[in-house]
Amino acid sequence: MKRPQSISVIFTTVILAATLMSFKTKPVQQNQTLEPEEIVIDQVIAKELIGIWVKEDDPDTVIMFKLSNLFVEKSKTKTTKKKWSVDVKDRKVCIDNSECMNYEVTENTLILYKNKEKIVYNRSTKE
Repeated sequence: MKRPQSISVIFTTVILAATLMSFKTKPVQQNQTLEPEEIVIDQVIAKELIGIWVKEDDPDTVIMFKLSNLFVEKSKTKTTKKKWSVDVKDRKVCIDNSECMNYEVTENTLILYKNKEKIVYNRSTKE
C-alpha cells in the first residue's frame, strides 16, 4: 500500500518541477542608459511649440515650429527659414542661436517677449 502512494508523490513532484521550470523570465538589461531629465523636458516643451502660429494683430504673418528644428516665418512679402532651439531653464526659444526670446505657451496661445515687446500668436486651426 505504501508503494503506490510513494509513486504518486514522486510523479507529482516531477510534474511540479517541470511546470516550474517551464516559466522563463527575460533577463533585465543592465546596460540600458537613460537620458538626463533635462533632455526629456526639452522634448516635452519643444512639442508644445511645434505647429503653425498666426500673429494676433497681423493674420498675414505666420510662424511655424517644425519637429526638424526648422523655424519658418511667412508674411505677405517674404518667407524666412531658420533653425530653432529651446532653453528650458530660462524658458527661451532661440532662432538661429542669435535671437533668443522668452516665451510662454498654452494650448492655443504663444507669447514671445522680444526687446520688451510682447508678441502674441494663436495656434492655427489649419494644421
